[in-house]
This record gives sequence, structure tokens and C-alpha cells, in this order.
Amino acid sequence: MHAPKVLLVARRFWPFTDDACMRLLYFCAALKRAGVEVSVLTGRWHPSWPEYAQCREVPIHRLLPAPSSNWNEVHFQKNVVNWIGREKANYDCILVDRADGLLATLQSKSSKWNLPVIARFSPDDSGIGLANSQKISQLAMADSCRRCFRIVCTTPYAHRILVSQGISESQIVRMEDVASERITRSDELRAAASNALFETCSDFVVPSRTHIVLHLGHAELKSLKTAVQSVCDLLDMGVMIRMWIVGSGISTSTIYDLIKSRGWHREILLFDGFDDFSELIRIADLVIASNPKETLQYTLPLIAMAGVPMMIAEQQDCRSWLPESNYFQLYASEESLASKLNSWLTNRELWLTMAHTLRQFLIRTHSGDAQIQQWMAMFRDSNNERTA
Repeated sequence: MHAPKVLLVARRFWPFTDDACMRLLYFCAALKRAGVEVSVLTGRWHPSWPEYAQCREVPIHRLLPAPSSNWNEVHFQKNVVNWIGREKANYDCILVDRADGLLATLQSKSSKWNLPVIARFSPDDSGIGLANSQKISQLAMADSCRRCFRIVCTTPYAHRILVSQGISESQIVRMEDVASERITRSDELRAAASNALFETCSDFVVPSRTHIVLHLGHAELKSLKTAVQSVCDLLDMGVMIRMWIVGSGISTSTIYDLIKSRGWHREILLFDGFDDFSELIRIADLVIASNPKETLQYTLPLIAMAGVPMMIAEQQDCRSWLPESNYFQLYASEESLASKLNSWLTNRELWLTMAHTLRQFLIRTHSGDAQIQQWMAMFRDSNNERTA
């Protein structure tokens, strides 16, 4: 049997670096390593971006207009349909990353194209960058999946929604997002990462005996301010600490004014998004996730599997992801975060032990290789369906 030829349709993809786009980038890379011929069809969100590109050996096809408004959405969907109509002979199936109006449109054409559709259903995804017309209800999202060959749902909650809408269990595949990346850490790798970051930007300087706290992921202003205020309080007490806020999605001036008003604008720095976290994670002593719903797909599992201590703002999804023994890493208020930061500073070995325990748990229970094999089986089944 030939290698599966899969077309992944996603509204946004690299070089965007929000959590969903990072998940997709490394998911495609993992499929590529497994022998899948995967290509991405996405929006062209900036005039300077080429219509065709490659990243990690994955072909990327970008279409105008980017689906950034209701008007653009109509034309984007039409152009996606026309593109697939021309290129359908090059693919065995279509994988649609989000359940919405675009999925419903592609389903209506799939039998004509003889291309089975596999959809990812995750009703709690934030929808960063979506047109308002595509911010639909969970039930409408479920309905858009109804005629898919397979529906991949990432949580038990998502599974229950699909079943409650009468969708057949035979269509549903319960599978968490692929977490296959492993970042190793050591004193030598930390030193090399520190040098590499400093050569990239001199702001990434790490004075001796200084702790590095990372804040990763798109943030909400209130929760990010809580994290910044807590770190400022530690700096006021003379703690040797630096905070790097990476890819928050909040305008620099908004958060910089707060930092400057506290006098710590040289110790708390703001950076754009990264599409490779390796050096940052190797150098981090602690990671704060103030808006975990925007880091659960890729970033938090990556950090946890590297064994980095974390403090995560409490949300329901976190409790379904963390084993009960690691609930200590969750915080629910500014006072709770301040207390845990002090605990981390005075009991760093305990926090490292907790991080190592979580790492071992996730490695045992979240096998990226096993997940990729599930995807391969789906692609084979879809091809059998197409050729039957």
C-alpha cells in the first residue's frame, strides 16, 4: 500500500505561533516522520507570505483571502473548494482541523471528490483569528461533523457532546492531541541554550544565580497582570529573578506600562512568539501558564514532558489533564500564586521532584508513537472506504 496522502485543512498555520498552530506544526512533522505524505491548505494571512512554502518538510499551500471577516470567509471557503476540486487526485483523504462552517462545506463536496473527511472536534478551542460567523455553538459544531468518515475528539466532554447529538460511536475516535516532542535538560544544555539565546538577542542575558520564570501562551490581560504583579513583589523583596513573557498576544504597551510603573522593566521582558521552545525550556526554572486553555494543546504537555516546574491558573480542563497528586501546581488567585511562588523559592527540590513525577506519568500515559499509529490506522481505513 502506498503512503497515505493527506490534505490537512486549517485556517491558520505556521508562521503563527499560538498553541493550536504549534500543535499542528509538530503534528504534521510527526506524521511526516511516520511516512505520511501530508500537505497543509490554509489561509494566506499576509501579502508578504508566499502562496507555497515548506516547513519541516511539510508543503504549505496558502489561499487568499485570509478568513479574517465574514465577507472574506465566504470567498475563502469558495477558494478552498475550488483548490481541492483541482487537486483532489493527489490525496486520499481530507483532515479538517476545526468543526465549523468550512467543515460542513467540505462535507457537502466530499462524495463528489471521493475523498473521505476526518475532522477534529474540540468544542472548547478558543478560535483565535476566526470570523464571527464561524464562532458557532458547540451543538452546531457537532452537527457539522455528522457526515464525517471519522471524528477525532480530544476530551471525554467532547465525546459526550457528539453522542448526545446522535452521532454514531463507530464514527468517533477518542484520542488526545499528539504529544511527541521531548526536550532534554542538563546543566550543559542549559549553558548552550543561554549562549544561543543571547546571540539571538542580547536581552536574553541571565545573570549568575538568577532564576528564570517563563510565561508562555496567549494571555488574558487580567490573568497576565496577576502573574506580573506577583513576580514584581518578589523583585521588591530582593529575589534574584527574571521573567520572560513570550507570545502573549497582548499589545506590548499595555503590559509594559504596568512593568515600568513597578520599576522592573529590565527584569521582566516581553518577546514575540517562538516556533521552537527548546532553548527557552532548557533554561527555564519555572513556567507560569496564566491562561491554560491557550496552552493545553501543545505547550503545557511539552513543558511537563521536559520536567520543568509549572504553576497553572486553575481551570476545569487542567484537572482532567493533571494527575491528582499534581493539583498543588494549580493556583486560583493572586494570593494563591504568591504563596506558591514562595513555596517554589524555598522548596525547589520538592518542585523539581513533582515535575519529574508528572513527566514520568505523561510519558507512560501519553505515547506520541501510539497516537500516530492510531492516525495511520484511520488513514488506511479511509483509503479502504474510498476504494471500496
